[in-house]
Amino acid sequence: MKRFSLGLLVLLSTLTAPLWAADSISINELKQAMQADKAPIIIDVRDEDEYLAGHIPGAIMVPAKQMDQHLDMLKQYRKQEIVLYCVSGRRASAAATVLEDAGFKKVRLLEGNYPGWSEVQ
Repeated sequence: MKRFSLGLLVLLSTLTAPLWAADSISINELKQAMQADKAPIIIDVRDEDEYLAGHIPGAIMVPAKQMDQHLDMLKQYRKQEIVLYCVSGRRASAAATVLEDAGFKKVRLLEGNYPGWSEVQ
């Protein structure tokens, strides 16, 4: 019975754990950094049509599903802070995992993602 309880506890903790390991940054924090000319590298992980419809100024477009194909291009930013965003956070989270697995240490997710950003503009 103890083994069953322990197994159930492990399963529940896995299910309630966050979907991503990366830290987050608020929209206000990002805006302040941008206004102070201390903006992190901002990566829009949405698809091209979404990016072209509107994006955060200065954002680089690297679709989440192609993140692993762009690691060579992105390695120049390995030691810099990187902020990822999409629409809901799922693609940004997946992209953050790819970057973290490739050795990027300062990966953050934008709270509210692009919908949150566009609301305050």
